[in-house]
Amino acid sequence: MKKIQNLLYPEWIKVLNYRTFWMLAGLYAATLVLLLFSIQGILSNVTVNINSNSPSSIPEFPVYAFPGVWQNLTYLAGFLKMFPAFLVIILITNEFTYRTLKQQIITGSSRLEFMAGKIALIFLLAVSVALLVGFSGLVAGLLQDSPDYKSIISSKLWFIPAHTLELFTYMMLAAFLAVLFKRAGTTVIVFLLYAFVIERIIAFKLPENIAAFLPIKATSNLIPLPNSSLMKLFGVSFSEYTSWPDVVSCISWCIIFALAIFQILKNRDL
Repeated sequence: MKKIQNLLYPEWIKVLNYRTFWMLAGLYAATLVLLLFSIQGILSNVTVNINSNSPSSIPEFPVYAFPGVWQNLTYLAGFLKMFPAFLVIILITNEFTYRTLKQQIITGSSRLEFMAGKIALIFLLAVSVALLVGFSGLVAGLLQDSPDYKSIISSKLWFIPAHTLELFTYMMLAAFLAVLFKRAGTTVIVFLLYAFVIERIIAFKLPENIAAFLPIKATSNLIPLPNSSLMKLFGVSFSEYTSWPDVVSCISWCIIFALAIFQILKNRDL
């Protein structure tokens, strides 16, 4: 535990007075919470509008009902995981821009310790966001009329640690690209190109069972699309649990990115 504290302390000192980081992190947290608490109202309005113009009514989807709230909100939060990835890119590329990495190495830290500190910080960010999503789900669920208290603790609660892994894997990819390219602008462009263009092209060329294990795809698969009343009307049903192959795939990618980061730092002239 003390070793982890020693690794995180330099990272904490770096971000403590970094106003841009706290502004962006606060904006992301506020946007996330606002989205999580407003989604039921948005879906209800859509349902009302559809039902008023359709001969057959569509049942309302209870977003905040236990135990489904854990899957519903973690799935929704996954659409915003790009923002903590940007925070990671900014933090890491600043090390090269302001030469703080070189200074840290000169003052006695090893490259392995630097990498471990950054990975520990990324994991802490992932856990913090997942806990925020989980706390929002708990509050939203308890505020509903006649909440099912017995369903608060259920197998679907595992979607919270699954979301942690989703965020961690996504941010580790961002960290790898940030170390590789060193400049924030270049890294963001490459990251966006890979996430929205390059991997999709690669996935299109590969068999579906292999494409599912690509990094972006693997993170998206951790939280399946929640079942809804509308989907059930059409006889469509999605998975209600996180599959172990997707978990193993994401953990494997995290290890690969960590090893790649270390090799780059080890061989690069800082």
